[in-house]
Amino acid sequence: MTSQSNSSSHQNKQPPPHEDPPLIVYDGDDVHEGVDACVRSLVGRIITDKPIHTNSMQNALSGMWCNPKGMKIEEVAPKTFQIFFEKEEDANRILLGSPWIFRNSWLVLRQWERTQSFENMDFSKIPIKLQLWGLPAHCKTPKMGMKIGACMGIVRNAELYETRDKGTFIKVLVEIDVHNSLKKGDQCKDCGVIGHDEESCTQKNENGNVEDEESNFGPWLRASQVGRLVRSNLSGSSHPGSERMRPTKKTQISADVMAMLSSLSVTKEA
Repeated sequence: MTSQSNSSSHQNKQPPPHEDPPLIVYDGDDVHEGVDACVRSLVGRIITDKPIHTNSMQNALSGMWCNPKGMKIEEVAPKTFQIFFEKEEDANRILLGSPWIFRNSWLVLRQWERTQSFENMDFSKIPIKLQLWGLPAHCKTPKMGMKIGACMGIVRNAELYETRDKGTFIKVLVEIDVHNSLKKGDQCKDCGVIGHDEESCTQKNENGNVEDEESNFGPWLRASQVGRLVRSNLSGSSHPGSERMRPTKKTQISADVMAMLSSLSVTKEA
């Protein structure tokens, strides 16, 4: 009887009531310090299948970015890193140069957003600059560059550049998907897909060749010319100068000229 009673008591035992997790309410002062640090940070993802070590990444990028003060890198998701800076202007300067190349792979940067999780951030689109050479003289216009660039992706801008020998070419800023093969390739010179190099290409057969023997990809696709900006599609006007500005030489004004200037006076007309 005792055994049956204990068994019946065990069967009638009810599970403990479900308890909701505690609700935490906080205001801006509670997270002000953390938000202030994150505002001066960037979130980046490396498009690669290779393992990435944070320490080596910290050393390499610090030198590449001219040693920004207080720079610190934390891995927040697979191949995704939050990069902190002491100065907001450093974060803005480095974001402007995105995408960067780290160990032959794209490092795509985005601004930190408080309302978006790291896992849901989109790093698939990047802007790249394409150079259009060999166009007929009457086709070397930013508007023509916009139409040609549209074959590659979403065009953001097109500009006319001039080389030192007075040759001209069109440079187009195009937004592309890093997971798609470029029509005339970049990054992997065998298959055209961004995120790996030729040594780790998975499109090769047993003989080490890509299935498409008539590949249009190769190292010759990487542009080397800089040139001087002549005209931009954004403004339509001429822009003297270049991408790499040189310091202007200052001319010393002689003492005689300074004395003559100081003796001048302004007379109001009647």
